[in-house]
Amino acid sequence: MLQIHAYEGSRDMLDPLFAEADDSPSQIASYKNLGEILVATIDGNIVGQALMVEIDEPGTYEIKSLAVDEKWRSQGIGASLIQASCAHCRQLQAKSVLVATAAASIPALKFYQRQGFRIRHVIRDFYSAERGYKPLDLDGIPLLDEVILDRDLSSLPATTG
Repeated sequence: MLQIHAYEGSRDMLDPLFAEADDSPSQIASYKNLGEILVATIDGNIVGQALMVEIDEPGTYEIKSLAVDEKWRSQGIGASLIQASCAHCRQLQAKSVLVATAAASIPALKFYQRQGFRIRHVIRDFYSAERGYKPLDLDGIPLLDEVILDRDLSSLPATTG
């Protein structure tokens, strides 16, 4: 049975999931120890994680890392982590949540929009060698630009019963 809860253990144990979500070890190192993490577990085994970080924009958090172990994908775990993350951020008085993904990742763009996120803006040439990314194609699309999406949390309750 799927359970989602706060994670307090060593973040090094989550390295395989961080690597699933981001191809740049230097980028992962820059945020891995920030914010709060929720994990998805099945029978006590971690199968997914979401890392949320408060950013400089007032009332806003960013989901810096979201990953589900490959063998557990397409079973609603990612959607459950997003919903739990948004609810958690709302409890922290957040008004909105951001997430970033590659413009070349059509499945990720579709996923986040199904979760209520909307495209906010694009950062051209984000995926560069200077940021630790190697040249890569996703389904024949060069990995170049990053899309920032956001979700308004005002319709979520600020506290849970």
